[in-house]
Amino acid sequence: MELFSEIYNCYYNVITKILNTCSNTPISKEDISKIIKDNAFCESAFYIFPKLIDGDWNLITQDKEKFVSKLKGTIKRPVTLLEKAWLKSLIQDKRISLFLKDEQIRVLDEYLSEIEPLFNVNDFYNYDTFSDGDDYENPEYIRNFRSILSAFKSKQAVTISFESSKGNRITGNYIPVKIEYSNKNDKFRVHTFRIYHGKIRNTEIINIGRVKSVQASKESFNFSLNIDIYEKINKCKEPVVIEISDERNALERCMLNFASFQKHTEYHKDTQKYITYIYYDMKDETELLIRILSFGPVIKVLGPDRFLNILKKRIKRQVELMEI
Repeated sequence: MELFSEIYNCYYNVITKILNTCSNTPISKEDISKIIKDNAFCESAFYIFPKLIDGDWNLITQDKEKFVSKLKGTIKRPVTLLEKAWLKSLIQDKRISLFLKDEQIRVLDEYLSEIEPLFNVNDFYNYDTFSDGDDYENPEYIRNFRSILSAFKSKQAVTISFESSKGNRITGNYIPVKIEYSNKNDKFRVHTFRIYHGKIRNTEIINIGRVKSVQASKESFNFSLNIDIYEKINKCKEPVVIEISDERNALERCMLNFASFQKHTEYHKDTQKYITYIYYDMKDETELLIRILSFGPVIKVLGPDRFLNILKKRIKRQVELMEI
């Protein structure tokens, strides 16, 4: 089975989108150009457009100043063998029950009964991870996760009751804005707006494993939900800048370890080192600090000064503890 297929090519996707868009309603040349620009490369219009009209493909026809597809109905691409193998692997993952109902999993399992999985979850060994991950087979956990996921999809507020890290029971009205998974901790957590009388009170990150109940909320809100607003409230003012040496497979390890953070990396030929700028949620600052320290001398923190000072204080405190 080949991993590469032309049907995954962006040109196939953009042509499918064009033909489906103009299958019933004629569209203008500008509309076609916009679809190409949004889904392919800037210069692709010069290549695609002539072939669609009267070139080798000849898939659309001109109707006055508009264009319409020559095909009947929309294009539905069949599922490939590679995609089936990938799906077979996914339904073997214990976390799949969080997203699919038992009946859906049963139907997929039957449909893919003769397909070999692309990979097996036991093929992977996760090192440097915690062993107290979430219990994905717990019916209460599954129910709470699905309720939060449903609220996220429908952009609705829910009443969540959970146990804090200090053991306190907290209940409030929350709007889920992002659900994320930590491979290191093997846990899911939900980023939320906490609301009171229809207004944002604060933002909060809740570990789903600590959630005791999720219920429909009577709270309503009239503001626009936007992840950019959430990130603007919580993002650091300055990114942490680190220098990564080209040894001990440091770059690859860093990219994997910091995969959950927004970042960009530059390579400096003169020093033969990589400079990475990491943007993070302020509530994750301690976690980021610990991860950076775990790399030892292959990483050098260049800034900002505030983060450097926190780093120095933590190292100093650790040295003092070792001397006791």
